[in-house]
This record gives sequence, structure tokens and C-alpha cells, in this order.
Amino acid sequence: MRILSRMLWWLPVGICSLVVICCMAAPVLADTGTYRIADYHARLEPQNDGTVRINITQDWVVTSGNIPWITVGLPNSHFAIEGKSDAASKVAADNSGGFTGVRIDLDKIYLPGQTFRIQFTVLQSNILERLPDQNQWRIAYTPGWYDNAVIDHLQIDMASPVDVGSYTSLVPQPDSTANNVFTWEQTNLTPGAHFTVLVESPDGSFLIKPNKVVGSSGLSTGIIILLVVVGVVVMLSIWAAMRAKQKRDEANTILIEETEKELAHDPIKKEKVDKGFEEYVDEKGIGKDEQGRYFDRGYGDYITPVIWAALLMRNNKSSRWPPINTGFTGTSGHSSCACVSCACACACACAGGGAAGCTRKGFHGCTECKGEAKLPLNKV
Repeated sequence: MRILSRMLWWLPVGICSLVVICCMAAPVLADTGTYRIADYHARLEPQNDGTVRINITQDWVVTSGNIPWITVGLPNSHFAIEGKSDAASKVAADNSGGFTGVRIDLDKIYLPGQTFRIQFTVLQSNILERLPDQNQWRIAYTPGWYDNAVIDHLQIDMASPVDVGSYTSLVPQPDSTANNVFTWEQTNLTPGAHFTVLVESPDGSFLIKPNKVVGSSGLSTGIIILLVVVGVVVMLSIWAAMRAKQKRDEANTILIEETEKELAHDPIKKEKVDKGFEEYVDEKGIGKDEQGRYFDRGYGDYITPVIWAALLMRNNKSSRWPPINTGFTGTSGHSSCACVSCACACACACAGGGAAGCTRKGFHGCTECKGEAKLPLNKV
């Protein structure tokens, strides 16, 4: 009992220790130092596929602690990193916890009084918006801000892809315009302050691939790829079906030709085929057309006694026409065949106990008629 009490007393202590250890192991998301942004320059260059190339340059001043890496916010998570320079050792996407932008690992840890410059370029999607109802396009851009830092100087440049006189809206008005470049400038932005620029123009002549622009009525690249894949699958399926039909038609043609030759040499079989064919067309209610031909809707084509005997009756296994191979019973010493008449000769199975293959076949002359069984058309 005393041991149990001591264990219960130590339990809260152990839990607290575990919590402390976990907290020490957890990543620290707070700033490791204080800083200010001496200069922040963003340049936007709209592309003809609807993306916008954004080049960011920042000059940082460390005021306390240390700065091993930084983050820079971007409009959304749809971007591709194109390049980096200066103190930016590594630039990687960092889209989590409601933040969209990049994490930049610096070339070293910067201490109080030190300064560094980072520069990187991304190709940003889903920022140029097409407004088909208003027949114009728009860009609204807010540079990433810092809740714990002052920005001494902020400059946004946009290289206009069309004549600067074509814009219906520029908010706020640019501080300067030169060589088709709009420039906005702000100074002494307080921590957490936002600054947004908006431009609109009906001149979309530079957009040669509007299907990639946000809000475009054209098909996206993904849908086009899907349609191409579906089209290829359908074409391959049609080709496979046509190929299978071609092989089936070739096999049927050979079978019809063999049947026709066999009937030509056996008047008795031909007579039975003609009789069976007449019964078949009467049963199906198939009449002759003006040319004296029989069209079988179930078969899907014109039929003749030969076609009926070669294809339809074999496929349907009708009682009017026996299957291709007659049945036999094998014993260890002999074999037997069923024949239509005493004058016929039919191929017999190999003597033996039903082996998979035969090394010798002979002909057996029937000396006794057994019923009215009909001989198959094929020869063994």
C-alpha cells in the first residue's frame, strides 16, 4: 500500500517532466531576433500565359538576437521558384498554417548590427484575373508584410504588358510611370501594415494563352490532357474491336468456304442442310426480299443454307445440326465412332486411356447404323 501511494505521488511529477521535454523538443515558431526591413522591392512582370513573374529584393537589419532564416509572403500557394541570390542560400515553398510564401535559409546566422540582402524570383499563378463580363483583366497585389517589423521603404514596380493609357483603374495612382513601368512607393510602414495595388485594363492582346488565366472561359490544360487521354483510349478500343471483327470475319469466311466445298461433294449432307434451313426460316418467319434473299435480323445480315450451316447452327448448337466434333467413348483396347449411315467412314479417337495427344489415327468403317445422328461438316 505504501509503495502504491509513493507511485501515485510521483505520477504528476513524471507527467510534468514529460511535458517539459516535449516542449523543449518542439520547434520554436517565434522570431529568434528582432529586425527591421530597410528596403523592400517587388517587381511584377505579367506573362502572356496569365502568370506573373515576381522578383523580390529585401535589405534586413538585425537589431537583437540572431536571424538564421526568414520567410516572405506571396499571394497564394500556386507558384514556382525560379532563382535566388545574395544571402539567400536556399529558397523553398512554405505553405502551412494559413501562411503562403517561401522560407529562405540564409548563408549564415546574422547577429545584431549586421545586415543582409536576399533576392529571389517566382512565377506566380492565380493572380492575374480575367473578367469576361467586363471585358478586362485585373491584378490585385499585396506584398507579404511583417507583424513584428517596420518597413523603412517599400517599392512596387509593375512592367505593363500593354500601353499605359489603356488602364481603366489604377488604385492607388502610381507615384511615377516611365518606360511602361508603374511604380508605387511607401515609407515607414508600421509592423503589420498592408499595402495593396490594383490595376485593370481591357487590353488583353498580350494574353496569347487565355485558357490558363484565372476566370477564363477556355479549357484548362488539365481538362485538355484528360480529353486527349480519353480520346486515345476510345480510338484504341475502336481499333481493337475492328481488329477482332476482322479476324472473326476471316475465320467465318474460311469456315463457310470449307462448308461449301464439303456440301458440294456430299449430296446427302446438302439435302439435310437445305431441309434444316427451310425449317429455320419458317420458324423465324424470315421471308424472301425482292431479290429472293433471306435477311436474318438476329444474325444482322443475309443468310444462305451454307452460312446457316457453317455459322448459325454451330454457334447456337441447334438440334438440327450436331456440334463440330462427335462424341466418343474410349477404352483401353478400342474406340468407337457414331456414323450417319453404313456407307460412311469416320475418324476414330486414338486407342488408349484418353491421352492429351494422339500419335496415330485410323478410319473405322461402320458396319451398323445407329439412329439418325447427323454427321458434322468438318473432317478430322
